[in-house]
Amino acid sequence: MIIYKFHELRNRESAYFQRVVRYCREIFHCSGRDIDSLVGKLLAEGSDRVRAHIIYAECLGELAGFVIFYYYPMTKVGFVDAMVVIDDFRNQGIGSQLYYRMVEFLKEHYPQCTGHILEMCQDRDNYLKRKAFFLRQGCIPIDLSFFISDHFIADAGIQLLYHPYMLDQQYTLSTMKNILREMSGKNLH
Repeated sequence: MIIYKFHELRNRESAYFQRVVRYCREIFHCSGRDIDSLVGKLLAEGSDRVRAHIIYAECLGELAGFVIFYYYPMTKVGFVDAMVVIDDFRNQGIGSQLYYRMVEFLKEHYPQCTGHILEMCQDRDNYLKRKAFFLRQGCIPIDLSFFISDHFIADAGIQLLYHPYMLDQQYTLSTMKNILREMSGKNLH
């Protein structure tokens, strides 16, 4: 039986952090500036600052996967920036465990958090498989054309998904615009 351990990554000097950075550069084409921004948000202090977190899975000293996510205090939502399961560890439930642990982390550390948003680029490999995964986790697609009149965003092939934490949660158009406004320009890539 293979045992996976899940940890919050807090030390930017650790070998695991360096591996996460390498994958961010290779998979998401993150620049040095993007990585510096992530580090800044990992080290952010204060309840009014956007905070970044990384939870990673390891197996026998090897990085098996990770999730990078943020908490936005102004609108009280989380944002999943990146979720990666390393090829050798796929189809073993690690993605679901990372996702579940991220949701639990947000609920525990930010009890006022109402849910989280994630984006999926439709032109990336395995789009339908990734979409099915997130829908199984409880995510709901958001129709961007309803909220945003900018055709560049609509034509970019990005789809936003939202995972509410309460069944009776309701949002107004103004609330969604505020969430999208707070998140724009503050993400890793």
